[in-house]
Amino acid sequence: MKLQIVLGSESDQEVVRASKMTEVLDAVGIDYDAHVYSAHRNPDDLSAFVREALEQGAEMFIGVAGMAAALPGAIAGATKMTVPVLGVPLDKDGIDSCLYMPPGVPVATMGVGIPGLRNAAIFACQVLTRGRGAQAGEFQNYLARTAKSPKYGIGPAGIRPS
Repeated sequence: MKLQIVLGSESDQEVVRASKMTEVLDAVGIDYDAHVYSAHRNPDDLSAFVREALEQGAEMFIGVAGMAAALPGAIAGATKMTVPVLGVPLDKDGIDSCLYMPPGVPVATMGVGIPGLRNAAIFACQVLTRGRGAQAGEFQNYLARTAKSPKYGIGPAGIRPS
């Protein structure tokens, strides 16, 4: 899978479903997989998963967590900063963990909660379809279809239509 979505706990699945981020990925044809690993409760399993995913060709990770959202940083560390990691804290309590990363351990924070999840999916499509012919076309088609949606449209240059 090109994209790995990692949730900090089973309960995070509800907000991921509500965000419809996977609908964006499906519409564009992005290969993704979702897993649950806690940066705090099973860090060794998380590191092993990240290593295996990289060996199998993972090109990007999205770390989704609430409260102390250390998960994206733990993923970035496990990748040894070789691929992009997007962080989505699910609530304001996790913002600091995603934003204040030490130098050399980048995590691109996409926003908080449902908007952040949706933005992470769109950003993943921007990166993963670049230079990929038909898939890039699918992403452009998706953008054109959703540009007029007042709730989810992003319109030209990322500006929401009014």
